[in-house]
Order: sequence, then C-alpha cells, then structure tokens
Amino acid sequence: MSEARPEGTGIQAVRMPVASQTMSQRSRAGLDVLGGILKFTSVATREAARQDFESSPEGRALTEAHATGTADTPEAIAERVDKAKALAASLPDYRMERFAQRYVAEEMMNRNLVAAEEMRAMHEHLDSLPVNSAGGRLALDPEAPLPDWYEGIHFHLAPIGVGDYDLGTKGAGIGRVFRYGGFAAVPPGSNIGGQRIAVVHHFRRRDHKRILEIGCGSVFTLLAISKVFPEAELIGCDLNGRGLEEGHRLAEKMGLKVDLRQCDARRTGEADESVDAVFSYAVHHEAPIPVNREMFAEAFRILKSGGEIVISDPPPFRAVDMFTAVLLEWDNDHREEPYFRETCLANWEDELRAAGFVEVEAYGLGAQSYPWVTRAVKP
Repeated sequence: MSEARPEGTGIQAVRMPVASQTMSQRSRAGLDVLGGILKFTSVATREAARQDFESSPEGRALTEAHATGTADTPEAIAERVDKAKALAASLPDYRMERFAQRYVAEEMMNRNLVAAEEMRAMHEHLDSLPVNSAGGRLALDPEAPLPDWYEGIHFHLAPIGVGDYDLGTKGAGIGRVFRYGGFAAVPPGSNIGGQRIAVVHHFRRRDHKRILEIGCGSVFTLLAISKVFPEAELIGCDLNGRGLEEGHRLAEKMGLKVDLRQCDARRTGEADESVDAVFSYAVHHEAPIPVNREMFAEAFRILKSGGEIVISDPPPFRAVDMFTAVLLEWDNDHREEPYFRETCLANWEDELRAAGFVEVEAYGLGAQSYPWVTRAVKP
C-alpha cells in the first residue's frame, strides 16, 4: 500500500493499489446489490412499516394531529415528531428498513472509495488531457478556512472528507446506488437529474442574464440552469476547492462556460445588486439556521431589484405526513446530517421575508413534497 498527502491538507489520504483502469466487476456487483437493497426496502419494507405505524392507535392519533396542525409552532411539531419517532422505533419493520438504510449509506461510501481507486489510472489520465476551453474561470482560495459549523463533519457518512482525498469528488460508484431514489428526502423511483431541471423552471422570469448558484459543489446544477437559461452568465460558489476543480474540468470538457469561486456563500464577493437570480439546491439543510440567515441576507444584497431567489431543500416536517417526518428526522442522527432536524423545523418563507424578500411562496413538486421549492423576489 502506498500513501499520498493531498496538497493543501494535513491529513494522510488513503491510496490503495490500482487494480485496473475501470471499475472491477466485483465493485460494480457490490454497488448494484446495495442499490437493490435500497430499492426493495425503501418500497416494500418501508410501506409495511408505514402501515404498522398508521394502523396503531397512537400512530393514527399522531398522524391526524400532524395533518391538522400544520400551523403549529416548531416546538409543538418537534414534540409530535419525537413521539412518532419513539413509536416507530418500537416497530420491527421500521427497525429493519432503517437498518438497511444505514447499512447501504455506510457501505456505499466505503465501496465507493475502492471503486474510485480501481479507476485511479483512468481518472488521472482523463484529468491530464487537454480540453478545448469553454472560457470558464476557476478562482481557488487555498487559505479559505472551513467555518466552525462545518469543521469535522463527514456529511453523508463519507469515511474520508472530500477535501482530504484526491479522488473524493469522482463519485465513481455512488450513482449506481442512488439511481433508484429512496434515500433521505428523495422518494423511491425519483429522477434526480430531472428534478434539478424541474426546480430551475420555477423561476418566474426567463430573462435573467446573471445567475449565481450558492453551494454549487460541482457543475451538475449549473448545467441544469444552462438548459433553462442558455444565454445567461453562470456563477457558482462553494467552500470545497476539490469539488470546484472537478467541476471546472467537467464544464470545460462539456463546453459549459461558468465562473467558479471558492468562497463562503455568506461572502460571495459580488457587488451590491449585481446578479439577476440566485439559486441553491440541497444546500440549506447542511448549515445551522443562523448561517442560513446570513446566506439569505447576502443573496438579498447582491440581487438587483426585481431579482429572484429559488431554493430547493428537503421539505419541512409540516409539509409531509407524520411517518415521513420520522424518516426525515432519522437522517439527523444516522446519516451525519447534524442540521437536518433544525432546518426541517424551520420556515424558509418567514426567513426570506425577514431578509426583505416579497412574493414568497413554498410548495412541493412531487411525491412526499419533494423537491420542495421556496421562491421569492427582491422588491
């Protein structure tokens, strides 16, 4: 075994022997088995668990109270969710389905490391090839500190932080499992790529010329934005420098011109009233409420008058049925999502109004209110 230290980090990254330039049959089979487990348990076992929950006297009472208590305070909703969680934990089918969820989530990340290493030679070769530049820009800030609320968290049970592992952004095998949906807030059978484009379509206007995505990660959502706004100047910001590097390479190869910046979404570096639209996708549940308020204030500052913000995040507890709220709550403690509970209890509509936005709306697009869209306008 050899080891390599990624540039810019003080942590040893694991480097395993290169088996081949493509993912091995064993890795593909293992990941496909995990995908099959996820698909079956998120449908059959989860439905059995739901029936057990909703057919019990306490479950029926909680379900009815939740359906009629959408205007309850966050404290009242949290108390109801805790009671429902305790009831669900007593049900064998629920425990089995959650065991499968935890096993798949953890094992998927471990197997993805192996799959990425098997394809190391291919990844390094592809990254070394010249590409016809699309004219995009990449601005990295290796001195940018991780904020204290982010430090030390391996979101989604990743065994090695993406910033600490040179192949951490490749995701060679995760898609083979996630393609079935059925994890976290994403319902079974979901088309994740299609959902991104569907959310982008919920901008009210089609004449936006400069669009900024906060927490862009790579460029998959920026690509979705480009499908709806092919003439717009696209900007993405994120804290993860490795993800931005990977996104920049991908964008250049695809001919997608984007401006990518390593920065905190609370301090984008944009001038006042300099962008027409702000977008975010599955970002806000990964930060505490005070940080989100700062993000919304920054978005308000940089938007032009009449500009729009559209965000998509897991639905709040009040927007889903009681049993689904229990499933969402579970991620907070079992999938390394430490802000899931507080953001599912939050009300992004109220937070956007407090930041100064008007014409605020929130609604679900599909099953189980996912994707959940919140949109608003700067007056």
